[in-house]
Amino acid sequence: MEPLGLLLVFKAFASGSVALTGVEAIANGVPAFKPPESRNAANTMGAMAVLLGVSFVGVSIVAVAYSIVPSVGGYPSVVSLVAAAVFGQGSALHVTFLVATMLILFLAANTSYNAFPRLAAILAKDGYMPRQFAFRGDRLAYSWGITLLAAVAVALIAIFGGTTTLLIPLYAVGVFVCFSISQLGMVRHWLRVRGAGWRWGLAVNGLGAVVTAIVLAIVVYEKFSGGAYLVVILIPLLVGMMLFIRHQYAASAKKLEVRSDLVFTAPRRRERAVVAVDGLDRAAVQAVNVARSVAEDVRAVTVTEDGEAARRLRDEWERRIPDVPLDIVETPSLRLVEPMVHYLDLLEEGQPTGLEAPITFVVLPEFVPRHWWDRPLFNQSAGRLRRALVGRLHTVVIDVPYRRGEATPVQSALPLRAVPPAST
Repeated sequence: MEPLGLLLVFKAFASGSVALTGVEAIANGVPAFKPPESRNAANTMGAMAVLLGVSFVGVSIVAVAYSIVPSVGGYPSVVSLVAAAVFGQGSALHVTFLVATMLILFLAANTSYNAFPRLAAILAKDGYMPRQFAFRGDRLAYSWGITLLAAVAVALIAIFGGTTTLLIPLYAVGVFVCFSISQLGMVRHWLRVRGAGWRWGLAVNGLGAVVTAIVLAIVVYEKFSGGAYLVVILIPLLVGMMLFIRHQYAASAKKLEVRSDLVFTAPRRRERAVVAVDGLDRAAVQAVNVARSVAEDVRAVTVTEDGEAARRLRDEWERRIPDVPLDIVETPSLRLVEPMVHYLDLLEEGQPTGLEAPITFVVLPEFVPRHWWDRPLFNQSAGRLRRALVGRLHTVVIDVPYRRGEATPVQSALPLRAVPPAST
């Protein structure tokens, strides 16, 4: 009976400690209090501790007085059973009690949406999460963090069927891990700083680290099969993921850094522009005009399987845009990416040896859809070609948007060049 009694004490201790997990919301939100922030936060935490103690002891006394035993699976909850015993099952006060509990839980869940996006932004600025999490949205909120948290919350509710009894162990383990780490961090702080009163602070935080670590071990042991094992597995994976992200950012910065003693002058290399077209229309002419503005060596290229149609296009092209040659790449199968890449390779190979390869601007006319149903109908070939050329050496991809029936800024700045036919 003695081991069983000790196990029950540990289980009760772990379950009771879970009730204290709300205090971190005040600790994390100290800057939000009015000055003096620390004193107001301490007063708030003291008031919350009193309310928590009174509520916990009161519910326990009433539950014992009415011989209420927790239901298997946690439903209905002890709070609901107490309210039903005191006010009557289904009474107005019973329903009001349940609604008030629901609203409190809703507000408790809202604290995560205040804290996690801010924490994710801090981690992103330090390079441990993708940098998008540090950006604010249109409403000046960290939209990426809010969206990720909402997605994880929906997934957890779907996996655990919305059963709070199964979700609490996940929350409790994570909270006590944070408690233990924060206390250990303060122990390290006092050992390094050793300022006024450091011994007292070291003793308090050292005791806190020991107590929270013991509670963490008990909670993991008692709640392991109830879902705590997920946190035990996920936390190391998340830490590894953050370290990997940090390493990737550091490696990228290392590759991009330049020596401080270097002075960069304008490069002495030629530029050429290649316009990918499938016909002669306003979008193609607009792309040609953009190409003329970035390079003197401009040429157009079309990939086709219809040689006769290509020759007709070349005749019209030479008549209407005589200063830009049109190259035709014939292919037995109507494929765009591979012939275009091969064409660019041939241009590179045609450069004289000993000279640095010029920068090639690949100009892609792109139709801007007005409606959602236009998206799958247009720009599919341009998208595939863009993805194939991004990252290619000495190559820059330029998208030239064209809106049907609208005068674009590019059109206004670079009007269509119409060449009149030769007089006979």
